[in-house]
Amino acid sequence: MNQNNSPPTAQPSKTKARISLSSVFVVAFIGVFIIFISVTMLAYSRLADFRDILDDIANKSLPHVVFSEQVNNHITTLSAISDGLSYANSEPALRIAEGNVKQKIDQIRILAEHKDGTQYLDFHLNAIESEILELKSLALHRIKLAKQLAKQEQALYALNDEVVELTTVATLGSQDIQMLQRWRAAIFEAVALATNAANLSRLQTIRQSSFKVTEITAKLYTDVTQFPVTQHTKMLAIVDDFNHIVLSEQGIFPLQINLLRLSGRVIGRGNFVHSLIADYSRLLNFKSYQLSDSLITQTRRTSIRTNIQIQNVGLYVIGALILLLLIVFFIQNRVVRRLVKLNRVVQDRANGFRNSTRISGNDEISDIVDTIDYFAATIEQQKKALQELSLLDGLTGIPNRRALDERLEHELKLAAREKWPLSILMVDVDFFKPYNDNYGHIAGDETLIKIAQILEKVAKRSGDFAARYGGEEFVFVLPNTDKVGAIKVADILLDAVRTAAIEHKHNPNTAYITVSIGVATCAKNNIKDADYVQRLADQALYAAKQNGRDQVIHYSDVITP
Repeated sequence: MNQNNSPPTAQPSKTKARISLSSVFVVAFIGVFIIFISVTMLAYSRLADFRDILDDIANKSLPHVVFSEQVNNHITTLSAISDGLSYANSEPALRIAEGNVKQKIDQIRILAEHKDGTQYLDFHLNAIESEILELKSLALHRIKLAKQLAKQEQALYALNDEVVELTTVATLGSQDIQMLQRWRAAIFEAVALATNAANLSRLQTIRQSSFKVTEITAKLYTDVTQFPVTQHTKMLAIVDDFNHIVLSEQGIFPLQINLLRLSGRVIGRGNFVHSLIADYSRLLNFKSYQLSDSLITQTRRTSIRTNIQIQNVGLYVIGALILLLLIVFFIQNRVVRRLVKLNRVVQDRANGFRNSTRISGNDEISDIVDTIDYFAATIEQQKKALQELSLLDGLTGIPNRRALDERLEHELKLAAREKWPLSILMVDVDFFKPYNDNYGHIAGDETLIKIAQILEKVAKRSGDFAARYGGEEFVFVLPNTDKVGAIKVADILLDAVRTAAIEHKHNPNTAYITVSIGVATCAKNNIKDADYVQRLADQALYAAKQNGRDQVIHYSDVITP
């Protein structure tokens, strides 16, 4: 194979008789169709009685089996979703679980309405519904107790804050402060015991904690009398409130004990519901077993008769397969092999080589070969056109504006998906027009190339992206970079340009080239579109210029969102 990029030349006209591939496939299809019809008619004539037997099974036995399986599947699902009532931790969750259970029971009833002799289903379903209603009532009571317990915990936290505020008074003497600290430590210990009790699952442990808190509370009442009168009333009120929140009839300890007892009843009722559903499922399985046994007996009888018929049909099928193999052999040699050669020719041309292999024949495949060179030449022209649409800036060699738009759009989508911040730096060469006017455009181009090289050196991370925005403006995209990181990179870039010491005697601020940088950052939970981010960076850049140039300004420091 020799490389050849020249346009294809016209092939000499065919002199052989033309045999169309469509004609070949039509003949092959007709042959296969005839074989198919012959075998089908033979099988139909031999299996007519078999069809009658299958109709009997399909119309009588199978519907009963399918019905039992469908109901059993619903019962299995009902058993699973009934757990939602036992473990619901809020009233909405309880309502959702109740709705799911009711929906599943209604589905079972709808199935039963279309079948005869299913009165036993309604009886069992009514029993299950009654128990589920009782389970829901217990679960609802448990949820309400849990809410009361949570409310008391919040009150306990608020009381803890009052203790902190009260015990941080700076006007007491050193002895009073020491007493106050001991009193605060005691009440903090009681608060910790009460808070921990709300998460305990053993009644004995909760009671022990309750006795301990009672002792601490009694001592707190005694210790209050030792404090100054100014503190006495407030401290006594705090102890009273603590005693009400923790030890009263509606306190944390009694509520947690009642909640644990009620949770046990809910679990027990849930297990009883599971037992009812399991009994219902076993009844269905027994009915299904009876029907399946009848179906197996019928199938065995049918299988014996079918084996005899299959033997007869098999002889005819073998003959048909031999004929099909002959047709396949013909297609393999006439079509498939030539298509494989054609595929090699196409691949070689796609890789820029000219394949000298010739495909014999006078049909559509040989016609395709004649046009491959033409398409190859067209592809070469398209490649050249695509190369002209390069994403690199022709002067600086870094990505251009088009590449920036694509990359920034991609990074914004990535930042929104990964939930990380994204920053961009808008960089502008200060007083570049006076530089061009005095040093010439060639020197100006060389300076832009140096700035681009500095940008690429500063872009140390693999995800950092620097591009020429247009004229003397550049853009730096910093993925996964917040405001602090972006300003740090901008400062590094600013110092790098200063360090380069590119002469610019017409710069009013210094004798060297400097840049102004505007920074914009998208927070990780507030990713904007590309135009918006660039506009913010441009406004920050404008502020940097107005503020004297040769500096970095973040848009959030000068622009009110």
